[in-house]
Amino acid sequence: MIGLNFEQSVIETEQRLSDDLLRRIELAVNSDLSADGDISIRFVTDSEIRRLNRMYRKKDEVTDVLSFGYPDNKENIGDIAISYDEAVRQASGSVEHEVVDLVVHGILHVLGYDHEKPGEDKEMFSLQDKIVEHII
Repeated sequence: MIGLNFEQSVIETEQRLSDDLLRRIELAVNSDLSADGDISIRFVTDSEIRRLNRMYRKKDEVTDVLSFGYPDNKENIGDIAISYDEAVRQASGSVEHEVVDLVVHGILHVLGYDHEKPGEDKEMFSLQDKIVEHII
């Protein structure tokens, strides 16, 4: 079972993901994916995600989500950083939907899914859409 630990302190209290939504995310992830361990999901500022992107990907720019998977660790299998401000900027509809999409996207990366090579994107995004539909 995948345990999700959310850190939302950079988000204004009234804009944070509700406990109900967090439970729905965890339920959907666990019904559609098979893995064991915890994933920490931290919402960060633009400056923090830019710093992480520069440090780990050598890209000096703001991005929406960064994922770090630890396949050899049986307890903490990954960390995810999400820029809430970038999520707000790129949301074409509901910010909540955009954030859920980024959370699921990050989880899939932690679990080894990718979209860089031809054919990978269809599998990953199809699964991502399926999980998000179960949540929203």
